[in-house]
Amino acid sequence: MSDKKKHSVIFFIVSIFAVFTVMSFISSGAGAHPPKEVLLSYDLEAKALSVTVTHTRFSAGHYIDKIEIMKNGTSVASHSYTNQPSETFTSNYTLDAARGDVIEVKATCNKFGSASGKITVD
Repeated sequence: MSDKKKHSVIFFIVSIFAVFTVMSFISSGAGAHPPKEVLLSYDLEAKALSVTVTHTRFSAGHYIDKIEIMKNGTSVASHSYTNQPSETFTSNYTLDAARGDVIEVKATCNKFGSASGKITVD
């Protein structure tokens, strides 16, 4: 193999390695993680759902962007957000539910993953 061809092959291999190395550092999901916990409580008399979400190490570009509320397996509300106030935060929603209804809430990170919480109204 000629010296010119050897240099071309070496350059190609080094270039491929460099591209993969750079891509591993700038992956869009780097540092992203799903919410840690979703806790629910429901006040039957006030018809109020309280949702507490824990999503640590959030930032201006990494936050909870959606809260979806389901009752008895049917979506009843979806709320979109553009930021998160703190690592653990509580949001309150008006929701008509009766004893025995199952309420499930899914909190979704704008970068990666989601977490859910579920309660049965009693």
